[in-house]
Amino acid sequence: MTKDGPTDVALFRYQIIAPLLSVAGPRGTQKREIEKIAARLHEHPRRGNVSIGVGTIEEWLLRYRRDGLDGLEDKRRRDLGTSRKIDADLAEALAVLAEGKPDLDGSGLLAELAVTHKDSVLPSLSTLYRFLRSRGLDQRRAPGRKDHRAFAFDLAGDCWQGDVMYGPSLPAKDGQRRKTYLIAILDDATRVVVHAQFYFEQHLRSLKDCLKQAMLKRGVPRRFYFDNGQIFRSRLLLALCARLGIQIIHTRPYQPQGRAKLERWFLTVRRNFLPRVDCDQCGGLDAFNRLLFAWVEGEYHQRPHRGLGGEAPLDRWLRISDGIRPLPLDVDLDALFLDEVTRRIAKDGTLTLAGKRFEAGPRFIGRKVTVRFDPFDLRSVHVIVASGESVVAFPVDLSANRRVARLPAPDKPSPTPPPLHSLDQLANDMEPPKGGDQDQDDDDQTEEGIYVC
Repeated sequence: MTKDGPTDVALFRYQIIAPLLSVAGPRGTQKREIEKIAARLHEHPRRGNVSIGVGTIEEWLLRYRRDGLDGLEDKRRRDLGTSRKIDADLAEALAVLAEGKPDLDGSGLLAELAVTHKDSVLPSLSTLYRFLRSRGLDQRRAPGRKDHRAFAFDLAGDCWQGDVMYGPSLPAKDGQRRKTYLIAILDDATRVVVHAQFYFEQHLRSLKDCLKQAMLKRGVPRRFYFDNGQIFRSRLLLALCARLGIQIIHTRPYQPQGRAKLERWFLTVRRNFLPRVDCDQCGGLDAFNRLLFAWVEGEYHQRPHRGLGGEAPLDRWLRISDGIRPLPLDVDLDALFLDEVTRRIAKDGTLTLAGKRFEAGPRFIGRKVTVRFDPFDLRSVHVIVASGESVVAFPVDLSANRRVARLPAPDKPSPTPPPLHSLDQLANDMEPPKGGDQDQDDDDQTEEGIYVC
């Protein structure tokens, strides 16, 4: 794998083959699933909407199973982006014309472009229709239709839904009231809330902490089903799922109906949990989450669920959880969920992170380092330099440093100065040549030593 982690192209390829990693069935099932994937357009991180052949998908799947995420890396094409039959100006004009005149067919579009873009080379009719399909303009005359259908997965761990709900304001440690956000992960097949927790910030680090707790308690899912929020579309989250073999599915924009189960649970939280808690007297965020955990495990998971035919979520989980994937033995989950930032070590051998100073040591002074840390546990951080050397840094204890004797500066041996030859060479070049020319110059001088003209 590259030094800077997986590339966008490798992650894109993983998204394409991810649905195939959990395919099971009779012979030919995988082939049919590959053909379904090949029949769709996919949003490439550099080239927009593209179609992918069956053979290419099979090759990517083989490479991933053989070498993991590293197998999806390859050399960049030298001619990437240079072979285009429709240039940018013509594409923009064509898209505007097709959207503004939905009743105009392909021949009509080319006829209009022939007048407005006389100097451009117009595409063929087949190329034009491929362009319209890639932009989603081939069905522009069709009336809008909404088809919402209920769905459910068969086994526990097949799909986890995740979303964020705005919570109440709670007093923080500084005494100020701050808005809270409830991040919840729900198992689709059993309605079990694998983990839910209130946070003071709607940030990727909060989501990573929630997912870490969920996996520690309930194993590794096969799919995540998220909305299109920024924290759910982060590259770090995609890389994490690629390493664990988890497929990420995103809800279509402005269609929250796909997460109806989780939205219904949020409604239960608003109606059954929040009215029973005095936010002013609960004791802060940690105490508030303690009450939430007790309510989820002690009430919600234990009582009959109408969506499960009267079966309790925990009973359903125990009944269909045979296929739960445990965490791989070679995966350090703590390291996988660490945040990572870059810092430069100050002259006193310390670095600053989240308002705290950490002791990295004098040998790293002035060097740029990578700091890996758990934002919810800053008792120590890992400091890594470019050479691979690392050290665990702890918060600075100013009182202890006052009593610690300073180490003397190490004696550096004086290097032996190398001989210099440039001035000697210059002096040699400036000396007049010896021999007959020197004698002739002596004859040309007068007794007073002045040259005769």
